[in-house]
Amino acid sequence: MSGSYPCGDCDDGGVNGRLILIGGSAGSGKTTLAAALADELRAGWLQLDTLWIAMKAAVGAGSSAFDVLDVDGRMHRGHDSDDELLAAHVAASEAVCAVLPEVFAFELETHRILVADGAWLLPSFIADLELPDAEVRSVILKHADVGGVAAALAPRLGGRPAQDRHQRMNRQIWQYGDWLDVQARMHGLPVLDALPFSTLRDRACASLEI
Repeated sequence: MSGSYPCGDCDDGGVNGRLILIGGSAGSGKTTLAAALADELRAGWLQLDTLWIAMKAAVGAGSSAFDVLDVDGRMHRGHDSDDELLAAHVAASEAVCAVLPEVFAFELETHRILVADGAWLLPSFIADLELPDAEVRSVILKHADVGGVAAALAPRLGGRPAQDRHQRMNRQIWQYGDWLDVQARMHGLPVLDALPFSTLRDRACASLEI
């Protein structure tokens, strides 16, 4: 693919494919950003939540594999401590990441540029990911504090006031995002504040050099 795009020059430097990964916790703007980039770059777009849902359906409720993937169920039940929920989220992400190299390779056979987003993208996985004839670029989005998560997810309440369980879930979502931030920096991956959302696309394009 050649030519210029709204977010910059997409010269691929001779590689046959490009994979752009957008990670971060819930409410950090991953999907909105990924959709915009895919549209501007005329790229394929893969929401990793779709893959996660398919994996849950394939293994079936009641199985040990389902229990690993069912981090949303654990969060809603509210029986886990923050540390236990964080460990559960990391374990679910590891399970999703285990199948991603084959999924990405398959998608890149039909999309020269592929944008993928999801909370399941672990920094250690991104740092070690190698795909034949494909360049990998990534950015992790984060909220500076739990208030940013609460504000981003408030529309999902449909105007209803937040209850204690919502506040707990916002805290646990932020904790996972903060953990991703620390891990990303340890692996030398770029991290961007989700706010202000109005400048996120431009800041992401600059960070991704696209």
